[in-house]
Amino acid sequence: MKLLPRVLVLGSGLIADELAVAYRRLGCDSAVGSLSDATHYDMVVVADDTVNAGELRTVAEQTPVVPAVSACALAFDRAALRQKACEELGLPTLTYQPTRTPEELTAAAESIGYPLIMKPRLGRGQHVATSPDELAHPFGDQDLMVERFIDFDYEVTILTVRSVDPATGELATWFCEPIGTRHDHGELVEAWQPALLSEAAADNARSIAARITGALEGCGLFAIELFVDGEEVYFSQATPLPTLDGMLTRTTQRVDQFELFARASLRLPIDVTLTTPGASLLAPRGVSAPRDALTHAMSVEETGGQLLADALLIHSTADTVEEARDRAARAADYDA
Repeated sequence: MKLLPRVLVLGSGLIADELAVAYRRLGCDSAVGSLSDATHYDMVVVADDTVNAGELRTVAEQTPVVPAVSACALAFDRAALRQKACEELGLPTLTYQPTRTPEELTAAAESIGYPLIMKPRLGRGQHVATSPDELAHPFGDQDLMVERFIDFDYEVTILTVRSVDPATGELATWFCEPIGTRHDHGELVEAWQPALLSEAAADNARSIAARITGALEGCGLFAIELFVDGEEVYFSQATPLPTLDGMLTRTTQRVDQFELFARASLRLPIDVTLTTPGASLLAPRGVSAPRDALTHAMSVEETGGQLLADALLIHSTADTVEEARDRAARAADYDA
């Protein structure tokens, strides 16, 4: 297959920049831009989960869009995705209810019980309420998804690749080793790979990932977020884009998430081999001495760092996940 020479990556920031580089390394002429630039390119790649699905459909009439517009429209709408996962596919999910008004929010809380999590139907963020006093609407006038909160063992992300297998010419699915994640107030704090799952939980996780990515359709890389509670695995979210926790694959896998995304869209061979256990931490940069914090992180064995807008992203590798997590924690322990 002839590689598409000009690729437009929609979005801004780290994910979009890294995707553009991945395409460039595979022989494409890639750039980061906006929908207004689409007519000048041979393929449009979405790297922003706030993009308007209606505008994408218009672009797709003339230019191929990756991920598929249908996948973006479904994955970026929490209510539609949860309905697809639970009511159509029968995947295990936490009890949930979409709401539009304060009255519906109150009724949903009474039905689901406390504690619960409120998330905007479109966009990012979450808010945990433990009592009616904490039920104030935190996202303006947006519709909400209200979800039961459970004290699960841990969260995992299964990076799942869907593409055409060059050896058979048929659509196939590949699974990266699970990535364990830890969040604080909905924001990623720590990630490690591989996450150690029981055989039953790992089978459940891969089954859920395969079914939801099949429903999203199209080729690409999908970050499937799951809650693990013992042997039980619950579907949480599917993102058809590279993610911040997937940044860890730059040090743990032979091919990282960005190149996997690009390879899938270009129908190139897929390789999800894990080469070393690893862990990452997001350490707040603060306002002083970011260079010194980076220098401290890099002084820890098998550890590197990357300065983001408001944090230092630390990656460590080791012979075991436990040792990698310890190294990342030592690298983040810097007090200017």
